[in-house]
Amino acid sequence: MLIRPDEIIAEIRKHFPFAERIAEPRRAVMPRVVSTNEYLYGVPIYVYGEGIKGQYLRHSFVDREGQRYWLIEYGWATVYGETVDGIILPLVVLGVPTRFVFEYKPAEFKKFKLEEVPVGYMECLERQMLNLDRVMRGEDSILIIDRYDLLRDKKGPVPSEFIDRIVEQQRLIETLQKTLWEYEKTINDYRTNIEILRARVAKLQEVLTEYESRLVKLSTEVTGVQKQLISLREELVVRGAETEALTEARRKLRDLVDQLSDIVGDVAEWITILKRSIEAKRAEVGRGETK
Repeated sequence: MLIRPDEIIAEIRKHFPFAERIAEPRRAVMPRVVSTNEYLYGVPIYVYGEGIKGQYLRHSFVDREGQRYWLIEYGWATVYGETVDGIILPLVVLGVPTRFVFEYKPAEFKKFKLEEVPVGYMECLERQMLNLDRVMRGEDSILIIDRYDLLRDKKGPVPSEFIDRIVEQQRLIETLQKTLWEYEKTINDYRTNIEILRARVAKLQEVLTEYESRLVKLSTEVTGVQKQLISLREELVVRGAETEALTEARRKLRDLVDQLSDIVGDVAEWITILKRSIEAKRAEVGRGETK
């Protein structure tokens, strides 16, 4: 007897509630590994056939059948900085500095924090880590893992050529990222210069406004001085007319004094003649009485 699809769905609905039917499947608990290599920490992991898995966080070793397996925990590592004002900023993401590294000085940060977000766990043979030695020496900036031995197939490319190509692409990405951050730093410098120029323009505008106010004040003072000069000129004209009148009066007075002097001289001469006449008459009278 065949069971129809609708009967199967009905049985599922009877035994499982709706919330459990739509819930995400539970993930297996990832084993915690404790060893961390300072040369590998934060290095991106590229698995051939899968792509970038994340950044290396830590690992441990397991020996099975005479072969060493690496138990690698990977995820994302981000460095944050907390400013004095309590603002938390991302400083290093995927091993690359952000623009905040150039905008803020170290003294402006109160403390720093490293955040790890584990996202996965993987096992691989040590021989499947194609460029482990080069990464440990600091020559390569990405760890390439051939987890499924795909590159060992005769049809696949030569592992060394593939490694060089992947590393070259990673270096190109890092160069582009560095160029991007340098451009952002240059843009931030330009913005800072623009703010400085704006502050200078505002200061010059303030000084210009002050000078304009002073010019208005000086213009008012000059207008007042001009009015005073006009009044003084009119007063000088009046004074000049009065001076001319006084000069004419002085001249007339001098002429009058001269005339009076002449008259006084004539009167004095007349008085002298009169005195002489009187004395002569007195003398004649005296002589007559004597006779």
